[in-house]
Amino acid sequence: MQFSEKQFSQYFHTLYRPLCLYALHVMGNAEEAEDVVQETFMKLWDKREQLESIHSVKAYLYKAVRNNCLTRIRDAKPTTPLDNVPADQLLSDEGQIERSKMEARIWKMIDELPERRRQIFLMAKRDGLNYKEIAAQTGLTVKTIENHVFRAMQSLRAKDFNAYLCFFA
Repeated sequence: MQFSEKQFSQYFHTLYRPLCLYALHVMGNAEEAEDVVQETFMKLWDKREQLESIHSVKAYLYKAVRNNCLTRIRDAKPTTPLDNVPADQLLSDEGQIERSKMEARIWKMIDELPERRRQIFLMAKRDGLNYKEIAAQTGLTVKTIENHVFRAMQSLRAKDFNAYLCFFA
């Protein structure tokens, strides 16, 4: 199966954010997580002519992102043998998939926020800016920033309490 640009674009637009969140969970660093996902999509595009054996592109991408994250982590710092990691800290494949689905739901809910509120919420939660920094960048007051973030959190909590708890509690 060879991908057309349109098919590839659909996979990219549908799976980019959930894969970034999945990679972020593994890597613990947003920039590195995005790098891994972008590299994974680039490799997929480069190998598009050799993909006849892939039954599920989505499953392939999740596995590739996971493997690329683990490779990057392994190459970056000394490893801790898995035997030394408590079993309750390891997620099963099903647990990882469920967490990824929950992350996708959170991103969908974030995308549904009003534009200005979403922008401010992402500056605070994704980019790690404090309210004063956001106020300086947007020209709004700190109180207005607090209000936007509070209302965004309130909206997310109301839409899917379990997903909210998983990421913000």
